[in-house]
Amino acid sequence: MERDTGAYAELTDFFSGQSGSMVTPMSTDPKLHHYCQNIVRGSMHNVIEMYELLNFKVVYTPPGDAGWTMVGQEQLRFAIQITEVSDVPVEDIRQKMKTHIAFISDDPQRIIDSIRVWAEKKGLRFREGGWSKIERYFDLPDVFVNFVVEVMHTSIEKE
Repeated sequence: MERDTGAYAELTDFFSGQSGSMVTPMSTDPKLHHYCQNIVRGSMHNVIEMYELLNFKVVYTPPGDAGWTMVGQEQLRFAIQITEVSDVPVEDIRQKMKTHIAFISDDPQRIIDSIRVWAEKKGLRFREGGWSKIERYFDLPDVFVNFVVEVMHTSIEKE
């Protein structure tokens, strides 16, 4: 598949720090670029909206109807590729918890509560739990195919 190099300019700017980011270039080789999450078809708009609540913005959407997009946070040179798939979501939370993306916050429960309120307004099923008091997660069981979103307290960095 041939890439449209012009279409990748915004994504390239994002990762190079030219989009206003204060991040300096890394000297690591290879560099971590993105992580892909599978979501059910027809839920892209809701997942982008959820990530916007977590201070993400869309950093790249391929031309046409590719069924995926990338979101990121300005201060990080790392993106999440969100891909719509036809798979049925894993219902067993113990299985889903094995794959997660983790965030860090001074108040994880506030973050999780804000997503819960948003999900309820959207009519999306929501569940939450945790590995410990400072390692919490949430799931949108009908949207996330095989992962949960973890929100950890900043004190985890001191352990």
